[in-house]
Amino acid sequence: MVKELTANIFDIQRFCLFDGDGIRTTVFFKGCPLRCDWCCNPESQSFRPQLLIKPFDGCAECLKCIESCERGVLSFEKGRIVANEEKCGYCAHCESLCAFDKIKVAGKEYTVDEVMEIILKDKDYYDDSKGGVTLSGGEVTAHGEFVSALMDRLAEENISVMIETCGYAESKAFEMIAKKAKRVYFDVKLIDGAEHEKYTGKDNSIILENLKRAASVTETVIRVPLIPGINMNGEFYRALGELAEKVPVKAVELLPYHRLGVAKYTELGREYSLAELRPAARKENLEAMAEIKKYTSKPVTFRQ
Repeated sequence: MVKELTANIFDIQRFCLFDGDGIRTTVFFKGCPLRCDWCCNPESQSFRPQLLIKPFDGCAECLKCIESCERGVLSFEKGRIVANEEKCGYCAHCESLCAFDKIKVAGKEYTVDEVMEIILKDKDYYDDSKGGVTLSGGEVTAHGEFVSALMDRLAEENISVMIETCGYAESKAFEMIAKKAKRVYFDVKLIDGAEHEKYTGKDNSIILENLKRAASVTETVIRVPLIPGINMNGEFYRALGELAEKVPVKAVELLPYHRLGVAKYTELGREYSLAELRPAARKENLEAMAEIKKYTSKPVTFRQ
């Protein structure tokens, strides 16, 4: 018997307005080959489920989560709840018990049918708004077989599908998925290979090649997070503009650095390496946009 395809997904957000045209459902796949220092969704990086445990402030101190865990995963140490995840089966029983949302399981195995069931709830909205579905991550192309099957099902339902990708993937698998997408939002973080490896953990030669592949098979938009002190400089602005001009992409979309995901590092028991970094002023972001426009005729926009 052939095993049914499954994928680890950490969120499915309905009624999204910023990940493509119209009203959309965005599916966030878990697992990413990069480790960007500024990542705002650190729970997306591991391919395995994880527990996020918030600080004890505001907790009712009922300790039901600890007492009810049959595996003995949770304990109370030094004023906070801690987890031994080697024991955890990620059943989410502790999450369901907590009235204060202090514990969350990030990551759940879904079948294609289960994802489609959620997506189809809003098909009328997609049709009326010319929206659809966006597949994101983590890294969507890391779940190639599942994603390909899901995209085929979406096509059968005449639902538009777009993807957001970091581009770090084997070329054939990447192209297979990109061809099925109406649009690819392609993340470009840095152009210089050494700098890219320093801040993301990987060289970007594969990424830049896959950018060309994406642009050759479907509409492609470059997305760039503007990170103060890392890529907010004239050298990067010029390199980015020249790249956008050289590769047949539709546009460049700039995203401001923010700190909305910083608390998640604490919840995962990790340190945030850019703890002292603060967002750039709006004026600085707009100046970056103006500078990039000097080197490309493609539209360059800034998204708040």
